Amino acid sequence: MPWDDKTKGSGPWGGGGGDKGGDDGNSPWKRPSGGSGGGDLEDQMRRMQERFRNRGNGGGGGRRRGGGSGPNFGPLGILVLAGIALVAWLMTGVVVVDEGSRAAVFRFGQWQTNFTPGLHFHLPAPIETHVVMPSEKQQETQIGNNSNEALMLTGDENIVDVRFRVFWFYDPANPENFILNVDGGSELLKASAESVMREVVGKSKLDDVITTGRTTISEQVKTQLQALMNDYRAGIQVQNVEIQEAAAPAQVRQAFIDVVNAGQDAEKAIQEANKYANDIIPRAEGQAQQVLQNAEAYREQVIANSTGEAARFTSILDEYRKAPQVTRERMYLETMERVLGNADKVILDSDSGAVPYLPVNPNRSSQ
Repeated sequence: MPWDDKTKGSGPWGGGGGDKGGDDGNSPWKRPSGGSGGGDLEDQMRRMQERFRNRGNGGGGGRRRGGGSGPNFGPLGILVLAGIALVAWLMTGVVVVDEGSRAAVFRFGQWQTNFTPGLHFHLPAPIETHVVMPSEKQQETQIGNNSNEALMLTGDENIVDVRFRVFWFYDPANPENFILNVDGGSELLKASAESVMREVVGKSKLDDVITTGRTTISEQVKTQLQALMNDYRAGIQVQNVEIQEAAAPAQVRQAFIDVVNAGQDAEKAIQEANKYANDIIPRAEGQAQQVLQNAEAYREQVIANSTGEAARFTSILDEYRKAPQVTRERMYLETMERVLGNADKVILDSDSGAVPYLPVNPNRSSQ
C-alpha cells in the first residue's frame, strides 16, 4: 500500500524525511504519524478498508464475534416479546378435539377430566397437559404371525396352528385408563388375547377348533378377553375376535384336510336331505289333506242320499197305505219305464187286441 510504514520515507510526496530533522516520519499533510486517538488519515483509511472488508465477508458478524453488543430492542420491544411469549404459553391450554376422539386432561400428571369433540381450554402447560385418543377408530391386533404364538394344544392333546386377530377401540368413556393404568396397552392386549385363546383351545377338541366350532370359540375368547381388560382397567373395548386360520400342523395337515372335506361333504348331504324332506313332506301332507276332504265330502253325500231315499220311501209308504192298488201299479209302471226306457224291443199285450203293424222309431239305433 502507498501508506505502508515501510514506504513513508520514500513515498510519492518526497523522500528522505529522515534528513529533515524534526519532520522525520511526518505525512505529506504535515500531521504527526504517531498521534493518539486515530488522528492519522492513513490509519483511518486503513480502518475503513478493514470495516468494508468485514461487511463484505459477514455482514458485520465479525464485529459481534469480536465482542460487539447485540441489538437493543428497548423497553417497548421487551414488552412486546414478553406479550408474545405469554400468549404462546396460554395457547398451550387450548384443545381442539376432532370428531371421533376424546382428550384426557392431567394436572401435574394427575387426571382431571375428559374433553368431548369441540373446542376446550385448560390451564397452560406444564400445569395441565392433555392427550388426545382416537376413541372411535377401530384398532386391530394380529396374533399368530410366528410359530411361538400360533401353536396351541387342544383338549384332546392335539397340536393346532391358530392365527387370529382382535378388533378393539379405546374406551371413549374412560380414555385416561389406557394412559395411566397400563404400560403399552397394545402389547398387553396382544398377550392377554393369546393367553385367553390358549385357555379356550385347551378346553376344546381339535375337530371343533378346525371345523364347525370356530364361532363358539371366538365368542368365548371375546367375552373372557373383555372381562380381563375390565379387571385391568385398561380402557379397551373388544369389538370382535376373528379366527383367520385354524389348521393342524404341517406334518399331518393333509390328513386333517381330508377329514374336513369329508365333514363338509356330510354336511352337504344333510342339507340336501333336509331340502328334499322340506319339499316332499308338505306335498304329502297336502295330498293327505285332500284325501281327507274328499272322504268327508263323500260321506256327506252318502248320508244325504240315504236320508233322501229314506224320506222318499217313507212318503211312498204313506201313499201305499192310502191306496195300495194304485200305488202298486204306479210303482210297477215306473219300474218298467226305467228298465225298458232305453230298450229296442216292442212288447205287445195280446189281451189288448191284435195290431197288424206297429212301426218302430227309425231314429233309434239297434244294438
